Amino acid sequence: MTLEDNSKAKSTIEDLPDEVLEFILSLIPPYKDLHDCLMVSKRWRRCVLNVTKIKQRNLSKAISEFDIAWQSVVPVAMAPTITKRYSHAAAVHENSMYVFGGCTCSMTTFNDLWRLDLSKRQWVRPLTMGTYPSPKACCTMVCYKDSLVLFGGWTHPASYPLHQTWHLFNELHVYDITANKWNCINTDMSPPPTAGHSVSVHGNWMVIFGGLQRASNVVHSTKSNDIWKLNLETWTWYKQETVDDRVKPVQRYGQSQTVLDDEHVLIMGGTGGTSVYYSDVWVLKMTGDLWRWIPVEVRNSADAPPNIWCNPVCKIGNKIVVLSRSRQNSTPPFLYYSKVAWVRPRGESENEKSLSGKSKQVDRDENVNGKRGTFSRRQNSNEDSQPGPSHGHVSSNNSFRDKPITNVSNSSSPGISLSAFNMEENVSPKIDHRRERRLENLRRIEEKLKKTDKRKS
Repeated sequence: MTLEDNSKAKSTIEDLPDEVLEFILSLIPPYKDLHDCLMVSKRWRRCVLNVTKIKQRNLSKAISEFDIAWQSVVPVAMAPTITKRYSHAAAVHENSMYVFGGCTCSMTTFNDLWRLDLSKRQWVRPLTMGTYPSPKACCTMVCYKDSLVLFGGWTHPASYPLHQTWHLFNELHVYDITANKWNCINTDMSPPPTAGHSVSVHGNWMVIFGGLQRASNVVHSTKSNDIWKLNLETWTWYKQETVDDRVKPVQRYGQSQTVLDDEHVLIMGGTGGTSVYYSDVWVLKMTGDLWRWIPVEVRNSADAPPNIWCNPVCKIGNKIVVLSRSRQNSTPPFLYYSKVAWVRPRGESENEKSLSGKSKQVDRDENVNGKRGTFSRRQNSNEDSQPGPSHGHVSSNNSFRDKPITNVSNSSSPGISLSAFNMEENVSPKIDHRRERRLENLRRIEEKLKKTDKRKS
C-alpha cells in the first residue's frame, strides 16, 4: 500500500455515525463551547440541536418528577476561591458566571468581582481596572451584550465613626468584559437609592421593580412598588407609569422577577418587613405607553411557601423553579410553579414546608469575619478527690461567689464546655460541688478568725 492509499484509508470524525457524534457532543459543557459547535457544519448544527432538545426534555422531566441531585464541587488545591458570602449579585456570560459583592454574617460587605469558569468549575479573580463600585450587598447585576450592568445595593456602616446608619446606593456601574474595566455612569435622573429590588433585561431596556428605599430626611426605611427602566444604549432613566394604580403589587422588596417573553414579566413573592411576607404572583404587561399589572390567581395557594423572598428563581420550559430555604435538610429543597399552580414533592410533610426563617437553629457557617465555635476544658472524673489547684471552673472571687457554672454544650464528655453564640436549648445549671466545699471552708476559717479576735479583745 502506497503512502497515498494509506492517507485515503484514514478516518475522520465526519465518518462517525450521527448517534456517535451526538454522544460526543453531549459530553461538551452546554455553554459557549456547545454553541460554537453549531458553526462547524450543517450536520453538526443538526446534531447539536438534537442534543439540546434531549437535554431540555430530560431536565424538564427530572424537575417534574423531583429527580434532581445536588453535587458539591470541591475547589482545586491552591487555586483561588471566593470567600463565603450571601446577598451577592450574579450574572452569566458565555462560559462564565460573574459574582460581585455580598456580605458576611458579621455584615462585612465586599466589592470584589469573581468569575466562575462553568466548563472547568474553577474560580478566577479578574484584576479589574477603572472605577470600582462601593462595597455592598443586595444589589443587582445583569448581562447586556459584553457588559455587566450593576445597580443599587446596601452596606452596613463602619464601626468608626460612631452612630452611623446603614447606607443605600443608586450608583450605576458597567463592567466591560472585553476591556476588563469598571465604568461609573452618571445620569441626570436616576431612581432613589435602592436595595433588594428585582431586575430583568428586555431588548435594550433594563426594567427594575420595587426595592427597599429611604425617604428624604427619614432614618427609617420604606418600600417601593415603582417601575423604572434604563435604556442600555443611551444610559437614560425613565419612571414607568401603569394604567391603574389601584391594581398593582403592594410595596415590597426581595421579590423575584422572571422574564416570560419580550412583553411580559412575572413578579413573585417578596417581603414588606419583619414578619410581613408575600406569596402572590403578578404579571407585568409591557406594551404601549402605559404598562399594565395583571394579578394571577393561583389555584392551590395553600401549597405555596409561606414566604417567598430572596429566593433563587429561574424559568425552565413552562415551569418557574423556586429554590426554597431550609436548614432542616442537608440539601436545599425546591418546588416549581406551573400553569397557575404550586407543585411540591410527593410525601413532603408540613414540617418540611415551613421555612427556616422561623427556626431557632444557630448558623454554624464558618464564615470569614463571622466564625462560631466551642471552647472546652476537660477534667477527670476522680479529680474531686485529688488535692491541688482546680481546672476548668470559675474563680472563687466574691463577685462570682453565688453564680453557678452553666454547661451549655450538647457534649456528653465530662468537664465544662462553653459554646459561643449557642442558644439552641436551655440547660439547667450544673453546680460545682468542689467549689461549694471550698467556699464553706473559707466561711469556717472566717468564723474562727472572728472568734479569735473576740477572745483577744
